[in-house]
Amino acid sequence: MINEIVKMKEKGLTLQQIAEKMNMSLGKVQYRWNKYRQEAGKVREDEKEKQEKQAIPADPPKQEQTIQWVMPYEFDEDTLFAMVQSPTSIYVYWSISSMKRKMVEHHFRTPWSELPKRMKIYDVTDITFQGHNAHRNFEIDIPEMTNNWFIQHLEPDRSYVIDIGTRTFDGSFFTVLRSNPVETPRDQSNEHRTSSVMNWKNGNAEVPEWMENFSSYSYYQKIR
Repeated sequence: MINEIVKMKEKGLTLQQIAEKMNMSLGKVQYRWNKYRQEAGKVREDEKEKQEKQAIPADPPKQEQTIQWVMPYEFDEDTLFAMVQSPTSIYVYWSISSMKRKMVEHHFRTPWSELPKRMKIYDVTDITFQGHNAHRNFEIDIPEMTNNWFIQHLEPDRSYVIDIGTRTFDGSFFTVLRSNPVETPRDQSNEHRTSSVMNWKNGNAEVPEWMENFSSYSYYQKIR
């Protein structure tokens, strides 16, 4: 009986039309049809659950959890920190507070996002840096939404200070934050001298090895 109801339903007949053709009450036809739909739905749910169970392995392989530290985009504070990465490179990261940004916006009458971002690197080796007396300096354009940078192609055995800022309307550099001073180490070509000096300092040698090729006579001869 239910098969006949299903066939006629698939042909587009209404339950009322099916009841008339089968000489049955509408209530009986509705009951049979609803019961069929409930059973069919239960079968589909059982099949779906079975497929989901098959898709999940019984004993999934264990994966080692690795903790990776990611520097937050920024803190609401004024920070510019520089650290040495190699004899020729420095890594810097910074955060500019909302208060500082508003002050700069007020000074230039320009939204912060529209101001050009610049980085200025100063060579301050063996001097008391006053902001304008560096041995040399150069600038780098910084993309918007950036808070860290690798500065490459520096000189070994030098001291550096880094500024983050913008450019004024006349093209001058305007400092917003200044970093701590950092010193790049000697390059590898001077490692033999460094180890020799350390041996001498630790008492393993009477004099540094490189001093064997250096005479006091030649020294006085040059400065006389």
